[in-house]
Amino acid sequence: MAREPIVATITAAVAAGFLNTIGWDWLLVPYLGLLLLTVSLAITDLDAFRIVDRLNLPGTVTLALVLVVATGISGEWTDLLRGIGGAGAYFAGSSLLFLAVRGQGFGAGDVKLSVQLGLFTAYLGWGVLGWAVFATATIGGVIALFLMLAGAANRKTELPYGPPMILGAWTAIVLVGVGAIPIPS
Repeated sequence: MAREPIVATITAAVAAGFLNTIGWDWLLVPYLGLLLLTVSLAITDLDAFRIVDRLNLPGTVTLALVLVVATGISGEWTDLLRGIGGAGAYFAGSSLLFLAVRGQGFGAGDVKLSVQLGLFTAYLGWGVLGWAVFATATIGGVIALFLMLAGAANRKTELPYGPPMILGAWTAIVLVGVGAIPIPS
C-alpha cells in the first residue's frame, strides 16, 4: 500500500487543526512550515531510524526566524520568549534522557528535534508543551505495546522516537485549539 495518500490525508487534517488553533493570522505561516518539516522528518526517521541533520537544523533555524517575523507582526513578544524557554526546557529534558539511556532508543536527532517542538508548543503556552510531552510518551508507549502484542517487536527492539514526538506536539497544538486540553490562561 502506497503511503503517499495516507501522509497527505494526515498532513491535511493536521493543517486544518493548526488553522483552527492559530486562525487566519501570519502566525499560521511558521506553524504550517513546522508541519511540513516535521512530516519530512517523521518519514526519514521511519525509513532510516534517524532525524536528518541536513533537514532538521536549517529547517529549525528557518522556522524560528519566520516565527520571529510573525511575532513582530502580531506583537506577542512574551509568547516568543516563552517559546524560546520551552525550546530550552525540552532540549534540556531530552538531553538528560539521552544521557540516561546512553543513546539507546532515544538518539541525538531526537534531542535536536525537541528544540523546534518545544519552541512551537510553548509559544502557545507552557501547558501545551506539557501536554505535548505527555502525548509523546503515551503515543510512543501505545505504539510499542501494539507492536509487541502483534509480535512485530520485543523489549529489545529499537523503534524511532521522532514520530511519537512529532505526533505528540501536533496533538497538543490541535487539541488546545478545540479546547480539549486544559490550558491555564
